[in-house]
Amino acid sequence: MSIRRDILAKVHAVPPLPEVVFKLQKYCNDPNVSYPELAKVIEVDPGLTTSLLRLANSAYFGCEGTIGSVQYAITRLGLKRVYQMVLAVCVAPMARKPIRGYDLTPAMLWQHAIATAMASEYLAQELGQAEPADAFTAGMLHDMGKIVLGNFVEVDMGKIRALVEQRGIPFDEAEREIVGTDHASVAASLLHRWQIPERIVTAVRYHHHPSGCADPEPLLDIVHVADVLCRDVGWGMGADAMLYRFDPASAERLALPPDIAEQTMAEVSLGLEEMMEIFQTLGGASAPPRPQPVG
Repeated sequence: MSIRRDILAKVHAVPPLPEVVFKLQKYCNDPNVSYPELAKVIEVDPGLTTSLLRLANSAYFGCEGTIGSVQYAITRLGLKRVYQMVLAVCVAPMARKPIRGYDLTPAMLWQHAIATAMASEYLAQELGQAEPADAFTAGMLHDMGKIVLGNFVEVDMGKIRALVEQRGIPFDEAEREIVGTDHASVAASLLHRWQIPERIVTAVRYHHHPSGCADPEPLLDIVHVADVLCRDVGWGMGADAMLYRFDPASAERLALPPDIAEQTMAEVSLGLEEMMEIFQTLGGASAPPRPQPVG
């Protein structure tokens, strides 16, 4: 069996998302959905209910200690926000494990995922060029391919690094040449399996090289910029963190204001520690040390 087939087999071995995630996604744009009935679907799972309410009552989601039921969470925060939180709770256990190959200790991938989600959402809100809910989801899921590709990268890390150094190419390009695919493409395959909307899958697939997409949308450019900003600060740094290139075309297409990077990182810094503490409590994973800004 080829390496590519081994990788695809591992993608299919990743557990599917709970049915409640698909139901929430399905009804996000349905104006006739019954909130009481949808709340019952979530409340069937006591653990999910507890986790959702913990997040709903966080400062980041804006309702510090005021939400006591799932139905009120949906009414107060909106169905898309609740979908984000349920998806985060379901994906977090996979991302809070050590990722061999990329030298990611427990919680580091999740720290980068949440930081990028928050940065993407803030950029989408400030620029007004993409749906903030989509930006949060795409930012959170953009590196999920690493949970599948880590073991394969570990075997060939020496060859990948050598290619990066000898030819001066980005890490994901070296991944493709040595392993036959890259973590962004693997993430896209995983998200297809999870039935994530195509616009989000595209943003994830091309997040390291937006100009490689035939028709890059603002959502893609936003996730690319957010990912770069979070890596520059040092949130969730792995072995590959500084081995990618910034695509200046993304900044041009978005017409980024000169101070947007500082504003975005300040906004993320305000909420990231609280979010990591909540997920640490929910899942028992140890949080990585707080990074210091680079430069």
